[in-house]
Formats: sequence, C-alpha cells, structure tokens
Amino acid sequence: MRSFPGTPRALAVAVALAAVTIAGAAAAQPVARTARAPERADDRGAASAAEPGATPLRGSLGVPVAERLLASSDPEARLRGIERLGAIGTEEAVNALLAALEQGAPGARDPRARLAAVRALAPHAARDSVRQLLARELSEGGAPARSAASPLGELLRGTAALALARSGDRRALGALVNAIVQGGAAGEAAARALEAYPPASLQLLLGSRKRIEPALVAFLGELGDLRAMGALRPMLEGGDRAAQVAAARALARLGDEAALAKARAWLRSPEPGLLEATAEILVHLGAPEAPDAVAALLGSERARLDGLRLAELAPSERLVPALARALPLLPEDARPRAVAAIGRAGGAEAARQLRELLARPELATAAAFALATAPGAEARAAVAEMIEGARAARDADHRRLGLRAGVVRGLTLGDAPEALEGRLLAALAAPRGSSDRAVGVFGAVALGLRGAGEVVGACSPASCDRAAVHAAARGALARGERALAALAPLFAELAAPGGGGAASSAKSGDDAPPDAAAISAGVALLAAPGGGAVATSRLAALAEAGGPLAPLAARALAARDDEVIRGRLKRLLEGSDPVVRAHVALGLGGDPLPDSVSLLARAYRFEDDPAVRRAIVRGLSRRTEVQRGRVLAAARDLDPDEGVRALARAALAGNPRDPRAPSAPARALDAPRPALATGVVWVTIVPNDRSAAASAASRPARLVRPDGVAVPVVADPDGVLLVPAVPPGVSSVLLAPAAPPGDAGP
Repeated sequence: MRSFPGTPRALAVAVALAAVTIAGAAAAQPVARTARAPERADDRGAASAAEPGATPLRGSLGVPVAERLLASSDPEARLRGIERLGAIGTEEAVNALLAALEQGAPGARDPRARLAAVRALAPHAARDSVRQLLARELSEGGAPARSAASPLGELLRGTAALALARSGDRRALGALVNAIVQGGAAGEAAARALEAYPPASLQLLLGSRKRIEPALVAFLGELGDLRAMGALRPMLEGGDRAAQVAAARALARLGDEAALAKARAWLRSPEPGLLEATAEILVHLGAPEAPDAVAALLGSERARLDGLRLAELAPSERLVPALARALPLLPEDARPRAVAAIGRAGGAEAARQLRELLARPELATAAAFALATAPGAEARAAVAEMIEGARAARDADHRRLGLRAGVVRGLTLGDAPEALEGRLLAALAAPRGSSDRAVGVFGAVALGLRGAGEVVGACSPASCDRAAVHAAARGALARGERALAALAPLFAELAAPGGGGAASSAKSGDDAPPDAAAISAGVALLAAPGGGAVATSRLAALAEAGGPLAPLAARALAARDDEVIRGRLKRLLEGSDPVVRAHVALGLGGDPLPDSVSLLARAYRFEDDPAVRRAIVRGLSRRTEVQRGRVLAAARDLDPDEGVRALARAALAGNPRDPRAPSAPARALDAPRPALATGVVWVTIVPNDRSAAASAASRPARLVRPDGVAVPVVADPDGVLLVPAVPPGVSSVLLAPAAPPGDAGP
C-alpha cells in the first residue's frame, strides 16, 4: 500500500485493514495474499515507518492468530481458529489445521472441532496428510474419545467420506473401497459417499485387484453403474460359490440377464443357503419363476422374512396362498406387513383372504386398510359388504371399520362404494361425542360432503362436541388450505388462555395447557404459518410446553421474531426436541429480521439430526441474504444426508422446496386427487392393559409427515386415528403422554 504525503499513519493502517476485509469476501485465500503483500517495495516502506514493537499485519490477521486461537482453552475460540485457517486455505494454514488435530491436542478431543476441521480440509483431500486424516475420521480410529461416543459421530464420519469421494483422487477412493470391504459403519458411509460422487472410472475403485471382494461386488450392484458388468460377468464362472452368488446378485440389480441362467440352474438343483439369493435374482430380473421361488422362501422357517421382503418388492396374485399360509407362522410384528402384501397382490383370492382376516381383531384394521387400498372390483365389493352387510347391521365396530375403509378408498383410489355417502350422512345423526358420529363427521368432511364448520356447529369453550372437532379437523386435512383456514377462528378461541378445558387446570394465563379440541383445531396453523390471530405470548407458551401443538406453534413464533422473543427462539432452536427445532428453522425462513439467517447458519454447523438439517436448509432456501450461500454450498457438497444435499442443490439453483399445506381438494367423491394428497395414515391405539382402555379414547398425538411437518391430531373416542393428505414416505406418530383436560365427554 502506498502512503501518500500527509496521510496519517493510523488512516493508512485502517485502509489496509479494509483491503483485507474486502478481499476476504471475494477470494478463497485472501489473508495469505495480504500477509505476503509487504514483500512489495512500497509496503516495505510503509512497514518500516511503523512504530517500534508494532505487530505486523500478518501477525494480526493471519495464521499466527489462528494458532493462538487453537491453543485456547475455550472451545469456541478453537472453532474460530479452525474456521479462520480454513478460510486462509494456504499450505501453511492446512499444516496448522493438521497439527491442531494431532492426537493429544485439544481439538482432537472435541468432535465439533474435528467436524469443522474436516469441512475446512475437504478442498485439500488430495494431499497425502489430509487424506490420511480424513481416512482416520472415516474409520473412527485414533484416540479413545472418538466420534463413536458423540452424537456427531455419524455426521463426522459421513462428512469425511464425502470429502474423500468428492476429491476424485485415486488414493482417496482407495481408502473408501477399503472401508467398504471392511464393512460396518465406515463401510456404509463410504458406500453412500461414492453413490453421491461416483468415480469417473471404475478402475479407480477396482485398482489392480485380482479378486473383487463380495462386499465390493455388492456395492457395484447398488451403485448402478453399467460399466461394472464387464468386471462382474467373469465371476459367474469359476472361483468360489460366494463370489458367484455376489456377482449374480449385483448383475441382477444392474438388469443384466447374464445372471438369469445361473439362478435357474440353482433353482433346478437347490443348494443350502442359495434359495434366498436365487429368488432375489429372479425377482430383480422379473423372471416368470420368481413367484414360485418367493413362495418357497415363505414356506421356509429360516428364510420366511426374506420371502416376505421379496413379496413386498414384487407383488403377485400367485403369492397370495403362500402369504396366507405363512401369516400365522410369522413374528407378530411382521403379520400386518403380510396382510398388506396380500392386498397389494390383488385379485379375487386376495379379497377372499382379507375378508376372512376381518374376523381376527388383531388383524382386522390391517385387513380393512388392505381392502381399502387394493384396486379392483373384488376389493370394492368387500368394502361395500363391510358397510351394509348382515354383520354391519349387528356389529357397530365392524360397521365403523367398513365406513373408514370406504373413506380411505374414496380418498386414495376415488373408488368408494356407492352406499358410502348415504351411510356417512346417516352416521352424522348419531349422538354427540359418539364414535359413530365421529366417523360420519370425518368421512363427510374428508370427502367434501359437508364443511368442517357445518358439522361442528356452535363450539365454545363452555360447550363443544369435541369428538366432532377432532374428526372434522382431520377431515379438513384432505380438503386443502381453504378448509384448514376455516378452522382458524375456532382455534384462536379454543387456544386462548382459559379456552376449552384449560380453565379447570391448575395453571392459568398463557401457561395454561390447551384442551383436546384446541389441539385438533391447531391444524389451522398449517394454513397460517404466522399463527393467525393467536397472541405471540400464547404461541411462545405452547411452543415451550411441548405436546402435539408445540412444533407448529414454534414455527409461527419464529415467523414473528423480534428482540423480545429472540432469546426464546434460541432456546427452542437448541432444545432437546428435534421436531420443535426443525419447525423453528422452518419459521425462521419467513422471519422478517435479516439477521435470522445467522441463527440458521449457526444451527446448521453441529446439528446431528438429518431431519432438522433438512428444515434448516428449507429455511435458508427462503432467505435472500448473502450469508446463506456458504451454508447451502457446504450442505450441497458435504452433508451426509441425501435429502439435505438435494434441498441445498434446489435452493442454490433457484428452485427451493418448501413444505406447504395439502393441495386443493377434489371436487367430488369419486374425482381423482393429486398424487401427493392421497396418502392416508390409519392407526388404532390399543392399550397394553385392558384396565387402561380409557386412555386410548380421544388420545392426542403428533404425526410427523415425510416432509417433516408435524400435524396435531386427536383420535376418535374408540381410539382410531385416520390422517389424510400425507405425502409418500415414512411418517411417525408420537402419542401424548397423558390426555389433556376436556378430552372426554361432549
């Protein structure tokens, strides 16, 4: 920097500092360049004019400062040192980072510091020393206090694997292959990393191996790279049987019929332990012999669960008799899966078997759901018989089961029995608070025969048919945002302090717990992410109290962020409930304060729950501040969760994916519905002890959809939960530990 005549020395230093700051925002290695700048003649002159004993610019801002931070006893200071060295990125900085992670150093004992260092070292994974450190983190070797004992262990291991795979370096890929061969958690992380970053050449994976280990063969099949066929086909002949089986399975997954002849030969001359592999190969290749091979597995005591898995993978009417025979022989927790597999197989025999299973109380719900979701006239006729047959006339439980199956069939297939509409409307006339009326309310609202407000009628904290509110609120989920928004006034009234049963609680004011009707009406928050007319103080209390309403209340509270509630949001974002943390992150995406992006960025750094990280990325995708870019890029490149990486890629490409309330409803009972709005979750709450049967009635719960959004729901008086408009994927249901006040009675 040239010092002009008359320029005060202090101003010259300030200008130099500003130059460093600007460069830091524009380049990956700014501090290193600035630190070397005094080598120029003009800068040597400026430096010589400094006061004796003054700290050089490099000493103030470069690697030495980071090294002093690394030596600190404060973990936060050490993290700042690691991040500073990562931003510098020079060889000197990388060496300092490696030294900070040597065994015995404070950073080596801190999983957070090691994770930050792995992310900082990822761009340098081709260097020998960096590659060795990443391989060590992948295998969890080294000091006793390694990542396996930390909640961050899986995140650290997966990040190290992705850094190695992303480099494309031959030796880094070799480390990943070695981990796959050895198996365990490191092998799984290595396989996922190579699936995320496939190698440019398979030779980089195979190297000079004369023998490809079975674990590596299986991975090649999972990778889906057709170039592997050339290496796998020769393994079908010669060698040991384990290698032949592994190669045949991998080739079948790749769709190569070269494995078909081998599988047919094994089927003709069965050998111990080969039946499961043979059946899997035939299933993957769609061979006509596949159902018979799977049926043989279902008849084998040792391989029965493998047969069930393959029957789920490849439904066939020919498997129905074998599934029915295997049903009583399966473990109790696997029997509902077999019932569902019978339904997916379809056909007249499947409908007949499911009809018989309706007489078994422990499997009746599974059989009804299978009939409700099975296509075909036979299944529809079976559901119609449940609604208006002879047994329905004398057995109220069976009739309600049929009505629920008919509603599910109408929602999922648009193929409801003709008698369903009339029977549902008749059920609306049942006594208040009864299970019959609850079924009628749910079906009428879900299928658009009645509006939620219409069937609930007058509902105040003093007088309310709570069972109807529970059913109508869940039914409104199937009708879209407009139906949910119609429940907002009811929710605001019931959720207010003293609303519903809260008045009888020992607590009062904002801390009073919501009653069951308020919990059900809370689905209105799906259409009002900002909380609607509910007071901010009440939202804060609901969010901090836990329970089914807490996640959506936390999301709404975050959307109202200000200086008063910022502290409460930070505590929620650091709390022990990952679902609440995720919803705070979703709410911060719509936070009016620009500095909320910093909250999201800090929350992402060491979040160990993938679902929360997905929510953080969703929140960041709605922000426009420049700070989001660095976090989204790190998530896109190095997050071990595939869902997080996909969301980050979409956000950086300008196509953010934000979970919304269900889409607009179908207009008529039999009209088709959008694919993402047709899923229905059916849960029957069964108490472990008959004396606790009352605890299942009107039980509140929290259902977390596959997109991460939590839905507050309350069961019908007979303990049944039907939740429509659930996207495809895995959902989870968490029952409230105890029923809140006012959950029973009219």
